Amino acid sequence: MKLFSMPIFLIFALFLVSSAMDMSIIGYDITQTTTADTSASNWRTDEEVNAMYESWIVKHGKFYNTLGEKDNRFQIFKDNLKYIEEHNSGDHSYKLGLNKFSDLSIEEYRLGYTGAIPKGKSNKLKSDRYSPLSGDGDVLPDFVDWRCKGAVAAVKTQGQCGASWAFSAIGAVEGINQIVTGDLITLSEQQLIDCDTSNYGCDGGFITDAFDFIIKNGGIHSDKDYPYTAKDGKCDTSKKNTTLVSIDDYEYLLEESELALQKAVANQPISTGIDISSRDFMLYSSGIFSGVCGELVNHGVVVVGYGTENGKDYWVVRSSWGAEWGEEGYIRLERNIKQETGKCGITILASYPIKTSN
Repeated sequence: MKLFSMPIFLIFALFLVSSAMDMSIIGYDITQTTTADTSASNWRTDEEVNAMYESWIVKHGKFYNTLGEKDNRFQIFKDNLKYIEEHNSGDHSYKLGLNKFSDLSIEEYRLGYTGAIPKGKSNKLKSDRYSPLSGDGDVLPDFVDWRCKGAVAAVKTQGQCGASWAFSAIGAVEGINQIVTGDLITLSEQQLIDCDTSNYGCDGGFITDAFDFIIKNGGIHSDKDYPYTAKDGKCDTSKKNTTLVSIDDYEYLLEESELALQKAVANQPISTGIDISSRDFMLYSSGIFSGVCGELVNHGVVVVGYGTENGKDYWVVRSSWGAEWGEEGYIRLERNIKQETGKCGITILASYPIKTSN
């Protein structure tokens, strides 16, 4: 499927038409992928792999229409399974596992789930609100998790709609609204998809343009009042008497640094984008992700915390692929690496909504 052609790149999550693909990524029991001897002479027989494949098909509700497609997918599944088991037999800070991506080649995954995403069209200036102070001016907590503070809603599922930009923006707005008002209200990504004409609905969009829409619209509806359909729709203007959650403004981080992002996350959940194009990301199951990824940001997410485990620093990142992907819908990315832009380009698009009163 071709990328949407635009002068400025968008956040995209493009999808293949095949019924064998969707965004409802479901994890697999990791014990099935950690005990095998993966040497060429001792790896699983085709009969063993086929039994796992048939079980996986049932588990994930897969159905292949094209003649020979099931056999072709089996070969890809087998290759991914071997890759998973080889990885998990090594000494790594994270584990891989079977999920609903497991019948996709890495090329298909990249085509169907990634796209380029620089900054939005807004002329908004960067802010020094969360810029690190010189010397010992900043004393930041060692551990932050906005889930524990009630500022993060349950992980959502975007389905076959390329609207990670909307889920990223809404997650940050839900967070700052709870911090200011004390109420966690789950908000409507669908309203952004249907009504924000500066973006492109299920074909992609800009996180900060979503913030712009919320400000100009006087707020955003709850997802109860304007529920998610996972497809483009006509803007429903009949909900004028329902409650709107508003924000006052939004800003970009002044600098693309992990220390600035840490300071920001210590104060609120932060919208950003990351590069999800690696095979290890595709098959991620648990642990602190330290695998290969670049800085071609292609998926909108929310950073909801950070911490350290066994001496390794990490970010807590919420995706929009359902609670059965990764660590209950989250991935922990390694933190404080050499690149200023952080793991998978996590600092490049960092932005946040501002709300000062109820």
